[in-house]
Amino acid sequence: MMQWLDQRTGLSRAVREFLVEPIPASIGWRRTLGSVAGALLLVQIVSGLLLAVYYVPHPDAAYKSVEYVENSVTAGKLVRALHYWGASFAVVAVFVHLVRVFLSGAYRPPREATWIVGVILLLLVLALAFTGQLLPWNQVGYWSASVGIEIAASTPVVGAAVKQLLVGGSSPGALTLTRFYALHAILLPGLMVVLILAHLYLLRHHGPARPARDQGSEVAPFAPAQLSRDLVVISVVLGLLVALALIVGLPAIGPADPTDTAYLPRPEWYFQAHYQLLRLTPGPLKLLTTFVLPALGVAALFGLPWLDRGRSSRASDRLGLVSVGSLTIAVIVALTLVGTLERPPVEARAADTAGTYDPIEAGRRIYEAGDCKKCHTVGLEGGNEGPDLSNVGLRLQEPYMRKFLRAPEAYVPDIKMPAVKVPEREFNELVEYLKSLREEPGR
Repeated sequence: MMQWLDQRTGLSRAVREFLVEPIPASIGWRRTLGSVAGALLLVQIVSGLLLAVYYVPHPDAAYKSVEYVENSVTAGKLVRALHYWGASFAVVAVFVHLVRVFLSGAYRPPREATWIVGVILLLLVLALAFTGQLLPWNQVGYWSASVGIEIAASTPVVGAAVKQLLVGGSSPGALTLTRFYALHAILLPGLMVVLILAHLYLLRHHGPARPARDQGSEVAPFAPAQLSRDLVVISVVLGLLVALALIVGLPAIGPADPTDTAYLPRPEWYFQAHYQLLRLTPGPLKLLTTFVLPALGVAALFGLPWLDRGRSSRASDRLGLVSVGSLTIAVIVALTLVGTLERPPVEARAADTAGTYDPIEAGRRIYEAGDCKKCHTVGLEGGNEGPDLSNVGLRLQEPYMRKFLRAPEAYVPDIKMPAVKVPEREFNELVEYLKSLREEPGR
């Protein structure tokens, strides 16, 4: 069978040529980042296909279909967590890979096209992350996408047309979700596969760039040395991804509520740098932050091979360009950290609505965001699948309440209620809210 297939496809020969491809012997561990990025993108494609089997792109069913995957499909929660965290891993891997290429000067002639394709791949990864956050139709995704759409609408001349193309109406709804799904599941992945193949072809055509310090001619086959390095690093990264998906799981976020105008949108961490710039920019200068700076940044990335006038790829010969690029990277990282580490949005909302921070109010919002009221009743609102919590503050002592919320299956075998997995501060706020529920029986 293999012989028949090989005679008609030349597969064995292609594999052998790939494995024995000569590369600079000094490449080492730093050149594994591209392979890691490719492996993570493959994880995103496979997990996305598995999720698409159950997903329904309609506002009335999207959240419920995602919930069904998490709670009823075998390994569904793991696949969803892999896809969720894999987006962050993929953004980091592609970004760090491009930073390494920039710092090493590997974009210089004749590898301009390889660099440009890599920049487009980074933009595609960010576009996939943006379109994907709306698909679960939860509160975070809905409002983050709404803000992103408004930023796109600020583009001069074509902004209104871009907004209409994305939204399909006056506000995000069924058409918006369908269009984002088409972009996220069909168009963008298709472009990505084509560009990955083009990137690999160009890499093979020109070969990996030698490190600046290595001007020798010594080469070695890709396998086994460099292939082994790639596989080791890929295994470690994928192991970390699986561990994160299993241990941390998914954040508890309630369904989208377009009427909740008090909600403070908070983008995912990979858009925090831009978000922080927007917050720091005065109103009259918003266009500078929403359009001008991003456009200049993207143009600079595409034009980098022609902006570089250094005599060689050595950092000392590109001191000005490397200094400006390093400063820009440092600013992006700093803004991202500031945005990611600032107080949680639920606390900010409680402070904004009450004037001062109220842990009970913050806990109530965590309770609602976690969709607890689908199963539990408080007052006259909620479901009846779980116990009525209207007077849970009278019935349960705080120590028991804390232990039960963290591990309900330890107290009630086969209970459907999942363990509450939120940061410690939010957990404390949730407990404070539950302790405050002290409605007298019979009232």
